[in-house]
Amino acid sequence: MRKIISALLLTLLFGSTIHAANDTFNISTIKGKMLRFKGTPEGIVTEPYQGKIVFIEFWGTWCGPCLLSIPHHAKLQEKYKDQLRIVAFETTTKETRASLLEYVKDPKNIDMKKVSWYLENKAKTAAQKKSLEAPVRALEAFRAAGKPINYDVVASADAGQFVDYIAQRAGWQGYIPFLLVLDGEGRAVGMVPGMPSEEKLEGIIQSILKKK
Repeated sequence: MRKIISALLLTLLFGSTIHAANDTFNISTIKGKMLRFKGTPEGIVTEPYQGKIVFIEFWGTWCGPCLLSIPHHAKLQEKYKDQLRIVAFETTTKETRASLLEYVKDPKNIDMKKVSWYLENKAKTAAQKKSLEAPVRALEAFRAAGKPINYDVVASADAGQFVDYIAQRAGWQGYIPFLLVLDGEGRAVGMVPGMPSEEKLEGIIQSILKKK
């Protein structure tokens, strides 16, 4: 699993876009909530989530590691509901706002075959397979509980140019899952490629909260 990208590299990447402060994106979630993302030299201010930690995630309904991340995203969103907002951009063009709305309402729509394929084809070593046993159990429990996904989800068609904007500023090459971490001031303080553990994400949250 890759490490969090350093604060120095983040500064170099986000500081390199001259017109960053003039870039604004008005985006609707699948539930019709309007979000505004305003670029700054240090990162992105997310309205109406000023003052909160913001996780901007890029994921897909077909992506095994993305699906395995859902339970701990939901758990952290509930645990830190006053300090954290997760905004997940689905990158699959075939998934519409309507199809995603049904998807997040019922976790049984999560396709465990996608997870099985990932385990069989991408988890090459016994150690890798072992490390994924707990996330698989967590996802199965999440599906069984029947609770809807509790964080913001955005369909690809509603993201506009924002995905390309993040790719340009963060040096992201389109692989998923990918997580951008913004602190309460909208500063980019972390980028997490690949599937992070719940413990790693909680550590990031705690680190930001301790600096307030």
